[in-house]
Amino acid sequence: MKQLDRILVPIDINDQYDAQINTAIKIARVYSSEVIIIHVLPEEAGVGSIKVHKALLDNATEFLNKINETLIEERIITKDPIIKQGKLIDNILKEASAQDVNLIIAGSGRKIQGHRHKLGDSAEKLMRYSPIPVWVVPPKGKTKISNILCPVDYSEPSKSALKNAISLAQDFKASLRVLGVVEPVLSFSPRYQLEDFEEENTIRMRYLEKEMKKFLKDFDFSGVDYEIDLQIGSVPLTIVDMVKKHKHDLLIMGTTGRSGLKRVLMGSVTSKVTRELPCSFITTKSKSLIYSKFDNDVMEIETHFKKGMKMAEQRRHKDAIREFKLCLRINDMYIPAIHKLSEVYHQNGEEAKAKYYHKLAKELLTRLWDEDIEKEIREHYRS
Repeated sequence: MKQLDRILVPIDINDQYDAQINTAIKIARVYSSEVIIIHVLPEEAGVGSIKVHKALLDNATEFLNKINETLIEERIITKDPIIKQGKLIDNILKEASAQDVNLIIAGSGRKIQGHRHKLGDSAEKLMRYSPIPVWVVPPKGKTKISNILCPVDYSEPSKSALKNAISLAQDFKASLRVLGVVEPVLSFSPRYQLEDFEEENTIRMRYLEKEMKKFLKDFDFSGVDYEIDLQIGSVPLTIVDMVKKHKHDLLIMGTTGRSGLKRVLMGSVTSKVTRELPCSFITTKSKSLIYSKFDNDVMEIETHFKKGMKMAEQRRHKDAIREFKLCLRINDMYIPAIHKLSEVYHQNGEEAKAKYYHKLAKELLTRLWDEDIEKEIREHYRS
């Protein structure tokens, strides 16, 4: 089962936010997510009379309550809107951490007067500094998720981005294009001398094919209409061109990585992609947008079990017992924790409980062993 528990939506009440809310509703319906609305009042809102500050607060509260009413009407899980005051990005990221959200859905921001770029300064800073995936929605963007583009450079953030892209493609029945781009020799330096540029670029393309094949072997594209596309050219320009040419409605990419992609989102040419995009896009670092509940449970069990082991070594028996029991709350058949409970209770002089957990572990092992044998017999006679 896939999870996307909580979504944070920072709202600028002086800007268009309908596309943000519609996107949040669309995602929340698929994953049964809780949507949390936040608005950050500017620092200067606290300067001046109490009356003015109260008026600003009341105005923001009224706006956010109306948005929440829309979410409730759409049967979306929500909670009371959050209003903070101070630095915008700091407050959004602090609240994202406090609420333990999986995703931030941000507007692309207001266009600066006379500026040709489409991406606002706040959205750019948010995706630069957020450890949590950020989904940026243009003010008049469509909420359709039917044609996804995921450029990769074989780095860890790229792996995370592609994993998310595959999950979204499966859940929204969208097509997926996985894009690899290699820069041609000529783009490195006009003084670079080679007798045969075409031959060198052919070698680069072959290497790109080899790297892509190796990168994709660990991914499961089951149920996804996908295409692998390899191109030679400027990384940022190629990505923008592909979005426009193939009418992609969602771009997913890592914000840190190697070579060209690192420069695309974190270096001096960041805006060459994100500021020119006509579509929504998601930026990820290494934290996954959508996770498997099974994977999450395994991680939780391992964390509690390691804590329990450490406490048992320190002879902090009660603390160790608490951690091992937390393992069993997640999975009541986790035999290592049952064994350790038997040991720790014995060390603590609680023999009745030690015997109970020892017996429980033996019974579970016997049952699992019998089930394995039964399965083997059935498979043998089926064949």
